[in-house]
Amino acid sequence: MEEQPKVKMSKHVCACGPILTNISGNPLLDIIAVLDDADSLTILKGLMRKEVRSPFPDGLYGMDPQRTNKALRGLLRAGLVNSRVEGPDHIYYIHVERFKELKEFVDGLVNNQAEKA
Repeated sequence: MEEQPKVKMSKHVCACGPILTNISGNPLLDIIAVLDDADSLTILKGLMRKEVRSPFPDGLYGMDPQRTNKALRGLLRAGLVNSRVEGPDHIYYIHVERFKELKEFVDGLVNNQAEKA
């Protein structure tokens, strides 16, 4: 039986392992905190149009690689972005389920049904 050559992963920000264990007991605060970053918003706006494939040695959306990776790590920690493996690359996409808590919060503010005093 011939051994298959191991596929070398491209350089990427990994969504596996300890990065996802940093989600706190207050996910809404995690989400709002990461949205308070212009680079994170830039990545989310880009991912709304199209998923991205690693590696990105020139960065994404006009940002250098360091800014891109820092913002992507924050989005991964907050659970707003996820990735899947395709061959040697990771494909990054918006984790829609994670935004449902934020949507409920904003809907509650917009459609305020608070009991009147």
